[in-house]
Amino acid sequence: AANYLEIKGLLELTCQKIADLIKDVSTEEVREVFNIENDYSEEEEAEMRNEYPWAYEEEVSQQ
Repeated sequence: AANYLEIKGLLELTCQKIADLIKDVSTEEVREVFNIENDYSEEEEAEMRNEYPWAYEEEVSQQ
């Protein structure tokens, strides 16, 4: 709504709040918070982890 109504401050605040919610949180926890279904197969997920290891660095160090 903030974007549609062109309320830049509210849009930025909302984006920051979402970023704060998912910072330092595992992929699985993000999926739980936002009710996101994991539609990747185990093979697809492994391929993503191999192709983009930087995206999973923090998650690995938290385990």
